[in-house]
Amino acid sequence: MKQPLILIIDDNNDSRLAIRATLRKKGYLFIEAENGEAGIVMANIHMPNLIIMDIMMPGIDGYEALRQLKESEKTKHIPVLMVTAMGSMNEKIIALEYGAEGLFPKPFDRISLQEQVEVLVGFYQSSSNSSLEITEQKEKFDKVLQKQSEELIHYYYTDALTGLPNRSQLIKDIRDIKHASLLLIDIDSFKDIVYFYGHEIGDMCLNAFSKKIKQLFHESRYKHYRISGDIFAVLVQECSVLACSNEELHTLMQSFFDVIHQFIFDCKEHEIQFRITIGASMFEEELLISAEKALKTAKLTNRTTLIYDETSEEFRSYEQNIFWIKKITEAISNDKIIPFYQPITNNKTNKIEKYECLVRIIDRDGTIHSPFKFLEISKKSRHYVAITKNVIEKSFKEFEYTNHAFSINLSAKDMIDSDISQYIYDKLENFRGCDRVVFELLESDGILNYNAVYAFIKRVKEYGCQIAIDDFGSGYSNFIHLLRLKVDIIKIDGSLIRDLDSDENAQIMVKTIVDFANKLGILTVAEFVHSEAILSIVQELGVNYSQGYFLGEPKNKRVSND
Repeated sequence: MKQPLILIIDDNNDSRLAIRATLRKKGYLFIEAENGEAGIVMANIHMPNLIIMDIMMPGIDGYEALRQLKESEKTKHIPVLMVTAMGSMNEKIIALEYGAEGLFPKPFDRISLQEQVEVLVGFYQSSSNSSLEITEQKEKFDKVLQKQSEELIHYYYTDALTGLPNRSQLIKDIRDIKHASLLLIDIDSFKDIVYFYGHEIGDMCLNAFSKKIKQLFHESRYKHYRISGDIFAVLVQECSVLACSNEELHTLMQSFFDVIHQFIFDCKEHEIQFRITIGASMFEEELLISAEKALKTAKLTNRTTLIYDETSEEFRSYEQNIFWIKKITEAISNDKIIPFYQPITNNKTNKIEKYECLVRIIDRDGTIHSPFKFLEISKKSRHYVAITKNVIEKSFKEFEYTNHAFSINLSAKDMIDSDISQYIYDKLENFRGCDRVVFELLESDGILNYNAVYAFIKRVKEYGCQIAIDDFGSGYSNFIHLLRLKVDIIKIDGSLIRDLDSDENAQIMVKTIVDFANKLGILTVAEFVHSEAILSIVQELGVNYSQGYFLGEPKNKRVSND
């Protein structure tokens, strides 16, 4: 019988030597290639009994070379073993998907490599063997494939760290098991534990927590899972809306919570106490989805445990949030975040001198949505920065070649956000007319870092911009804001302006604000001017500017009188 020929494709000479040394006593012949291109050519010329190929190579890598070999009618039947320094199970899955007969990590186990090469070479040569030899080789080959399949199945359905079934297994079990409830258990602020103690301790904590779950939920009707970084699941069989009550499930959740709340985990001599949140569902049609909704809602509402109930207000609110997140995402993608401009009129000349830029979403059907519906949700869904940049971009473009001043609303957090603040600085750097730009800071915003906010204010003022305090008079009115932040404009809140024609106390408050502002050289703007009577009173009180629906609604186009 002709000696089996093995083609080794590897750019590393030491690796090729190691493979030959491992197999030299088996009587094989060897040919070698230093890259994928040369290896494909040699395979077509010499038709080896087996190819052993590295994955990471310059030019055509092992995956691409494997793909080409398996797509060729001439070479597709040649068995291929892949070798790699990475050797993860994920690499193995990819290699097998491309058609490889196996994958070995570097450094490889010599005996395992010898055994698998012998099986593959023997099976390839079996056409010239007796029926018994063919059967034996096939049985060996089937065992190799069976072992690989079992490894893949185990990997696919098992969490590598804890050994618990993973999310994929949970989804499969939910499909197969009837009349079940699901608990999702989230370790709160687990990232802080990792930050303070490191990843090794973090992993030990997760392992300890998984063991505690199995200990507390030890009966056969409980199945345990780790479905993501710090979220575990317990599937409770024979406990659905048909089999047990909400009270029973709640008692189960609460008892587990109470134990964990008091338990101290010993992780490599560190005593660590966990805080957890539990969301659960008995809603079998969408068990995992509804449990996830319960968990997210519990965290948003600062609840420790919560069972999904599609009829409750908090879950209707959750569905509404999902609706708006989708609408925000679509609006950003389709350029439907639109600034609307509301005029601000000089109370002496009655002419429009400024505009406030206000964000809106416009639906495909033309429906206009105010920020009260979507702005807070955008902060939670991480779309807020994109919306803010969109308004800044379009507002700067709208007013670049006008004489009007324009104001953009920013929170204290916006001013100290490096992404937003740098975006503003870049815009101002190339903008003609920075003296017409006003940034409005919400008066009721809690300012936790005056130094950082003032650093932003100082920087934009160097460009010539002005700073306004918005909604002054709402909530707590802090005159210290005006002094510490060196503001240029006070916008008096609508709650004071709205009833000026019938509320004497409101008139006194507004007059006090105006007198204080005049002494400091600060301009004033009356918001929510909704009638001629209110406009007349704010003019009499000495307010410099007025803004409100009586003078002009916010529109996506300015009233041009440049």
